[in-house]
Amino acid sequence: MEIPMFNSQPPANELNANRTDMLIALSKGTLNSIPYIGGLVAEVIGTIIPNQRIDRIAGMLQALEQKVTELDKTLVSKRFTDPGFVDLFEESMYQAARSISRDRLEHIAALIKNGLAESDEKAIQYKKLISLLSALNDTEIIILRSHAKHPKRDAEFWDRHKKVLEPRLATHGSPQEVLDEVAIYESYTQHLVGLGLLCNSFELFRQGEIPEFDKRTGMPKASGQDITNLGRLLLRSIDLIKQDDY
Repeated sequence: MEIPMFNSQPPANELNANRTDMLIALSKGTLNSIPYIGGLVAEVIGTIIPNQRIDRIAGMLQALEQKVTELDKTLVSKRFTDPGFVDLFEESMYQAARSISRDRLEHIAALIKNGLAESDEKAIQYKKLISLLSALNDTEIIILRSHAKHPKRDAEFWDRHKKVLEPRLATHGSPQEVLDEVAIYESYTQHLVGLGLLCNSFELFRQGEIPEFDKRTGMPKASGQDITNLGRLLLRSIDLIKQDDY
């Protein structure tokens, strides 16, 4: 795929290089006064970070190249001139530069591919979706996807991510390491609920029964979580589920 050049602003790698040059210039005096880690920091901000960002963007573009072969070339060329899509693509480059996993680059490329197939009127929808993707870490994406399909229908996925999807349980006598692990896992689920990708589910109580309350919130304690329509839409946009998955 031949990607048109846009002259409205410098390429992402040039912007990153300019920012890095500025950071080096501002930090030079400070780094010289820090003998132990000053040289290490200078290497990171001067060479390692810029090179990694370029490699990540290249990796995302290579993944995108493979995914758009099924699309009409005329459509692809036109979409790369639509302002809404260009704005979405710019955000994807920024996110790719900050990604640290191959899976994340694949997710970004899938979202851009699906955005290419839509009209420019839906660009704002995909901008929202890529913003949601940016707000999630890789573990949260795995947890979200686990709510979209039943374990028996997707045994390979559950087996591959067993450590994430079957966290240890904490009791009052659990060591601090376990308490910390459970606290982090619960924060992932709470974050997904806060973003509207999961919603809490509650047990039905008979009249006169008193529900169990969450000591932290003072609200009835949730019995679990269900995926929302927004959560399914995000997963479809990054090709982790299909329309008929449940």
